[in-house]
Amino acid sequence: MGSRVELIRALGVLSEAPGPEHGRLADLLDLGGAPDPECFANTFLLQLYPYSSVYVGNEGMLGGEARDRAAGAWTALGRTPPPEPDHLGALLGLYAALAEHAEIDPEPAEQALWGAAASGFLWEHLLSWTMPYLDRFEGIGSSVYEAWARLLADALRQEARRHGPAAALPLHLRSATDLPDPRESGSEAFLTGLLAPVRSGVLLTRADLARGAEDIGVGLRMGERRFALRAFFSQDADATLGWLSRHSEAAARSHSEWSEDLGMIADFWSSRARATGDLLGSLRESDAGEPGWMNDATRESEVADARD
Repeated sequence: MGSRVELIRALGVLSEAPGPEHGRLADLLDLGGAPDPECFANTFLLQLYPYSSVYVGNEGMLGGEARDRAAGAWTALGRTPPPEPDHLGALLGLYAALAEHAEIDPEPAEQALWGAAASGFLWEHLLSWTMPYLDRFEGIGSSVYEAWARLLADALRQEARRHGPAAALPLHLRSATDLPDPRESGSEAFLTGLLAPVRSGVLLTRADLARGAEDIGVGLRMGERRFALRAFFSQDADATLGWLSRHSEAAARSHSEWSEDLGMIADFWSSRARATGDLLGSLRESDAGEPGWMNDATRESEVADARD
């Protein structure tokens, strides 16, 4: 594929539901096959949602203040925000447009302005979350989307080198609150924070929970991840804390691997994951048997079982 801008734009299109052009783009990018609706649904609708608000919002959910910030960026750049302003495809498309202006504008002063806009947008709305996100595609079950994620990660890291280091930590990350200690804030606040990647430094997918259930020998409850984690704790709290701690340590190591290109952003994510691992280790050491702070979560799991 010709230019770096065209590559980024094409990769953005491939994060959307498969259409007639997706097979052609996949061939051009040598992804080893064409995306199909089933793989797309399993990857993007069930495992790794392609919305920045899920990863940089304190709620760990779609929408909220993080989506509002993304919409505000569109408006500030003179664009009408799309219905999903934080969708990865939309963000990559807007970045590609800014980078293209910086390349083709005939006026040097205008080129510089477009370049500054592209750089700011890249660091705040893409590099603030995409590396921990794209890392998780390995082993997700689709070789096409694994190849797509590797290619996009390489392209974004090249853009980071092109623009130079970020001037400051992105607002998305500066606004993130810490993962609360359940001994002080209760289990619900803890589970909410644990499932909010920007707070815990960890991305827990449904596939992770399935593997975790097998690893520690507990039953996997169908439904939301929060319900599944409650059920884990109600069955074997100590083993669940140990598994989550190992998962956090692995995330910290993974995040640190891109510190050369992303600097303080990589440091932020790796430090969050390490802090989560430390908290989980402390909880495991301080609670013999079933931890008292999980009593309310256990009751919720039992109530849900009774409803079923």
